[in-house]
Amino acid sequence: MAPVGKQKKTVKETSTVHRPTSKASVGAKRGRDDGDGKPKKTVIHRPPDEKLTDEQIHEYYRQFFGSQGFIVPDYGGRLCGGVGPYSVTNNNKYRQKLVKDMIQKSLRIYNRKNKVNFEFDKLVSVNAGAVAGLMFYITFNARSGDDAPQTFYSKVWKTFNGYIKVQFCVIGNAQEVGTSQDAGTSQESGITQA
Repeated sequence: MAPVGKQKKTVKETSTVHRPTSKASVGAKRGRDDGDGKPKKTVIHRPPDEKLTDEQIHEYYRQFFGSQGFIVPDYGGRLCGGVGPYSVTNNNKYRQKLVKDMIQKSLRIYNRKNKVNFEFDKLVSVNAGAVAGLMFYITFNARSGDDAPQTFYSKVWKTFNGYIKVQFCVIGNAQEVGTSQDAGTSQESGITQA
C-alpha cells in the first residue's frame, strides 16, 4: 500500500525464461541487470487520469479515418493497433535513413508512373502503426524544377523481414488521400512496386 500523499509507482519486472540449449553462451544473462542476476525493474509513473477518455478515442478515430492515418493526435500510438507520430530526431540516424529511403522509393515510383521529375524538398510529418511490421504515413514536400513545392502523401509498409512496399504516393490533401486512384497507386494489389 502506497503512503498517503505520494504518487503511486507501478513496477514492471521483465525477465526471460531460460530453457536448456546446446549453446551455453546463448541467453545466459538475457533479461537480467548487469552482473547482479536480479530481474530488471522499470519504474513507470502512470497517474490514474492518464487513461484515454471516450472523447479522445472518438476524436482519434475521426481524425484517422478522415485523413487515412496522415493526421492523428499525438496519443494515437497509445491505442492498441493505433497510429501515432514516428519520431525522426537528429540523434536517431536509423530512423532518419529509413524514412528518407521510403520517401525516395515513393518519389521514384510516382515520377516513373507520371513521367515527371519531382525531387524531395522537406519532411512534413511521419506517423506509424504496427501491422505485421510497420505501416508509415509520410507527408512531405517535393519540387519539380522551379515550381512551388507540392505536398505528397505516401503510405509505406515496412515488413518484418525488411521489405519496403509503397502502398501509394499521391499529391493532394490528407482528406482526399486513399479515396482516389491517381497515377502512382495500384488498385489491383494495393501495393506499388519499384
